[in-house]
Amino acid sequence: MNFFDHQDTARQRTGLLVFLFSLAVLIITGLVSVLSIAIYYGVTGEPFDQRTAITYTLLCFAGVALIVAISSMIRLSELSSNGGRGVAESIGGKLISSNTLDTKHRQLLNVVEEMAIASGIPVPSVYVMQEERGINAFAAGMSIDDAVIGVTQGALDSFSRDELQGVIAHEYSHVLNGDMRLNTRLIGVLFGITCIAHFGHLVLDNTHHTSRASRSSSDSDKGFAVIMLIAIVCLVLGWVGTLFGSMIKAAISRQREFLADASAVQFTRNDQGISGALKKIGGHASGSSLDAQASSQMSHMMFGQSNLSGFTGLFATHPPLEERIRRIEPNWDGSFLSKKRSQGATFGNEQVSGFASDADFGAQDVESQSVAPTSSELTETGKQLISQLPQDLVDIAREPYSARFIALLLTFDGSEVQREMIKGHIPMVSHATLLPWLDYDVPLHLRLPLLELAIPALKSLSEGQKNRLCQVLRELSQTDNHYSLGEWCVINLLEKQILVSFGVTRQNKSLKQLKQSVHWLLRELSWVSHSSPEQAQSAFDNAIASLGLPEVALEPANNNWRLSRAALELLLQLKPQERRLFVRACRLAIESDGKITVAEGELYRVIACFLEVPEPPLTVTL
Repeated sequence: MNFFDHQDTARQRTGLLVFLFSLAVLIITGLVSVLSIAIYYGVTGEPFDQRTAITYTLLCFAGVALIVAISSMIRLSELSSNGGRGVAESIGGKLISSNTLDTKHRQLLNVVEEMAIASGIPVPSVYVMQEERGINAFAAGMSIDDAVIGVTQGALDSFSRDELQGVIAHEYSHVLNGDMRLNTRLIGVLFGITCIAHFGHLVLDNTHHTSRASRSSSDSDKGFAVIMLIAIVCLVLGWVGTLFGSMIKAAISRQREFLADASAVQFTRNDQGISGALKKIGGHASGSSLDAQASSQMSHMMFGQSNLSGFTGLFATHPPLEERIRRIEPNWDGSFLSKKRSQGATFGNEQVSGFASDADFGAQDVESQSVAPTSSELTETGKQLISQLPQDLVDIAREPYSARFIALLLTFDGSEVQREMIKGHIPMVSHATLLPWLDYDVPLHLRLPLLELAIPALKSLSEGQKNRLCQVLRELSQTDNHYSLGEWCVINLLEKQILVSFGVTRQNKSLKQLKQSVHWLLRELSWVSHSSPEQAQSAFDNAIASLGLPEVALEPANNNWRLSRAALELLLQLKPQERRLFVRACRLAIESDGKITVAEGELYRVIACFLEVPEPPLTVTL
């Protein structure tokens, strides 16, 4: 699966979105003009002449376009600033604490962590819609860094671990295929063409409360009638906007669901997980419907059809369950699963309970509780990495109060100067628990996976706490007047994922336009990967040639990692497909000698993360 090929396809589908959106605005404008002229004629009895009617129609178009544009921009601005968190909270999602003791929540977080670390994307925050009994899930966010996963309580109560893993893989597909950002932006765009309906409802509500006081004379009756007509017109226009919104969502999302289902099978190597989840929806009393009023705005980004009002084949945001299941399981007998029936079901020779229990809340126990007939390629990698860490250290990483210590631990060089600085940053109540771990020698290949486990907890800190932590880390790196590659990797991976200063960057530059930054980073990577000038030059030449850039001489290593950070920030402006090409060139340089060191693997992970290119971790030669 090529992440950026699918992202390009998603961008191409925005052309359809723009067309349908423009058509909706034109039709709404025409209706505004016709109905307004009709109301004016009905109230005054005076018809418009042709010139006045044309002028009035143009004014109506400008007014409607302005209202729709402003409404959409305001909503998009809110979504951009709040990211996936804002979407999740708008439908009643509650953030799961990364150190939760709830069995079902712990199991969900374990699955999310394992897949994130293995697939090369930041561990997303996870929300549960506790009041929702329907079976559903979603992924939301404007970028990979601010992505969130949401799951209903009904899903947690109904799914086995296998099925939960399949659904999470489905949502990861939306992240990796570039659907998530398009779906989130679609919420803002559609708000613009439905905002007139909200205005109509507001007018009707206010009119209902003040009708008796306002109708004390015939003039008041006439004014009241005009207001009612305006409200009705707004509702009619809102209905048209909602109709087009449904069409747009259906046109954009239905085929993407087939792709996400297929990707879930590819990720997990288990078709029974995702098909079992779909069968559970068909056999569940509430299906996949949601009660939250705001859910209608995001029906296109849910795992199942969440809003059944007006649900027809033309406007459905999801294909029929039967069709989705048969594409995964062609020999399906047509029967759905209820929770009761699915408990005790057998796959192969293994007995499957309603859901597997991660009783000790540790990744070490997850291995024995997996029931997939074929092991999951992604989650197995994540499990193996996490299982090599002491459970106490994993618990520290998952706890918001102590997760800061993980970043401090990974930059600690053993000096007394740094030890005292870290002591000063750790609250006294935590000294007894955390300080003994300061001398723990974290295996080099597990440093970044441990840090990534701590990211969700660190995201829950206030902006002041996040900035202070990053400042302390930079101060620690300066104590010996040497900014090492290891320190640079920890600090930059952390800052990219938790600081708000990294917003959405305009991606419109080519590799040729940013060739100086390309040369800089590939040069440093080549020298990290190879000790001899000949090998470094060869690796550099191969990487440059793969990008179609002219051959240049390899300059000596600079080792000024602050300038490498500046080069990375410039490369954020690359077009998505060119980011992918650059990361591939980095990998080509690393693998040119047939072995991968920890330093190479960490540098590659940070480059890919910084450029928001999801790449599984490289297999390090230990």
